[in-house]
Formats: sequence, C-alpha cells, structure tokens
Amino acid sequence: MLKRFYFDLVKRDTVLVDEAGIEAADLDEAQEQAEVALQEFYDSGEAVDFGEGWQLVIRDGTGAVLKKLPVR
Repeated sequence: MLKRFYFDLVKRDTVLVDEAGIEAADLDEAQEQAEVALQEFYDSGEAVDFGEGWQLVIRDGTGAVLKKLPVR
C-alpha cells in the first residue's frame, strides 16, 4: 500500500511547506524520490537562491519528521 510523504524546505524558522506530497511504498522510496527532486533542483539552478542551512525534510501525513537531507 502506498503512503503519502511530503518534502518541506526548512531553514530555522522558515518553512516552505509541500502541500501536495508524493506517494511511495516506504521511507526508502520516498528518500530516493527526494534525492531525485533535489538533483533536479540543483540542475535547474534554483538551488542558487538558497543559501547555507537549508534542509529538505521528509515528513508523513501526521507531520512527523522522518528524515532530513541537506540542500547544498
């Protein structure tokens, strides 16, 4: 059964909330999709607008933080 995961961009008190989320079988698959999304973000040049300290936070539908990935 697929679960819904959300990828928020977070830096201290600033949170860019993912309202749509993605469906994945488990956290490992969600992390793989998050890493693909981050690579697309880097390749597009949009990551330049983000300074140091940003993280991509993977959370579930209850809001529980499951994993944090640095945005380089």
